[in-house]
Amino acid sequence: MSRTSLRTVAIVTLVALLGMVSLTAAAKKTTVTKPFKIKGGGIAPAGLRPPGEITTHSIEGTATHLGKHTGDGSFEILSLAPVSESSLAGTFSSHDACVFVAANGDELVCYYGRTDKGAADVGTVEINILGATDEGLLVEALFIAEFVPQAESTGRFAGATGSWIMYAQTEPFILGSDDPAAYTWEGEGTLTLPK
Repeated sequence: MSRTSLRTVAIVTLVALLGMVSLTAAAKKTTVTKPFKIKGGGIAPAGLRPPGEITTHSIEGTATHLGKHTGDGSFEILSLAPVSESSLAGTFSSHDACVFVAANGDELVCYYGRTDKGAADVGTVEINILGATDEGLLVEALFIAEFVPQAESTGRFAGATGSWIMYAQTEPFILGSDDPAAYTWEGEGTLTLPK
C-alpha cells in the first residue's frame, strides 16, 4: 500500500473513531441541570395550625420550567418555643407532598424540610409578634425550607432531581385563629431534568 493510501485510511479511521466517541458522549448525556427560580404564594384556608395539627395551603405562581402553576401542600410545625418577648422559633416540614401543577397538567411533586425525602435539614419557622388586639396576638411568620422533587413527578418533571430553598412570608394574622392566612414565597436552586 502506498503512503498516500495509508494516510487516507488513517484519516478515515480517525474521523470514524471521533464520530463514535461524539455519539457515545451524546447518548450518555440524558439529563440537563438548569437554574430554577420560583415566585408566588397562596392561602392557608384554616390559618396556621399549632404543633400537632396539619396546616394546608394553596399554591399559585410562576417558575422557570413550570411557568404559571397552581397546586397545594400541607405541613406541620414540629417544635415551637419563645426565643424573646416578641418572637417564637421552631421547626416544620411538609406533611403530604407539595404538588405544583403546570398549565399543561405536568406535576412537580416535592417534599420540603423532610430529611427522609432528601432535604439536608428540617425547615425553620420564626413567628414575630407585631402587637396585641382584642382578637389576640397579631403576628407574621417566616418559613425557610429546602424543596426536593420526588419520583411521583409527571410529564417533563418525571425523573427530576435537585432542590431549591424557599422563603415564605405570611401577611399579618391572629395567632391561633382559624381565619385564612395569606403568604408569599420565592425560591432559587437547580433542577436536573431528563432531556
